Amino acid sequence: MRNANATGIAAYRNNRVVGSNPQQLVVLLYDHLLARLRRAADQIRAGDVEGRVASLERASDIVAELLSTLDFDAGGEIASRLAALYAYFIGEIGAVARHPDADRLEHMTSLVASLHDSWVRAAAGEVVAGAPATAMGNVDSHEDVA
Repeated sequence: MRNANATGIAAYRNNRVVGSNPQQLVVLLYDHLLARLRRAADQIRAGDVEGRVASLERASDIVAELLSTLDFDAGGEIASRLAALYAYFIGEIGAVARHPDADRLEHMTSLVASLHDSWVRAAAGEVVAGAPATAMGNVDSHEDVA
């Protein structure tokens, strides 16, 4: 029964990704990034080194995916600012991987959560300063974002 359940979950995730517009895909990436960062903070507190490393690696992969989707021609200054933030996030994730600090990770998570909220509003069609659709280029990756 577990295999059938796992197959159903994978199909649901795939349909959710395939049926999403670019802004919704960014929101999905942010959803998964926040989940990984929060999980890593919990794992730091619990002393789960292996889990922490895996969560931070996946978080870093997600930030790299966000960075790779920026369209600097269409997004201009906003895309450049997002790129700088993403570079900062990658640096912070690396620092926390080397020197586990749940408080430092939670500070970064609050910044990511703020961006996530802006992208949620942008995906819903609201005009949001700092998160225009034009900042994102090719966000039609069908990679498993979980």
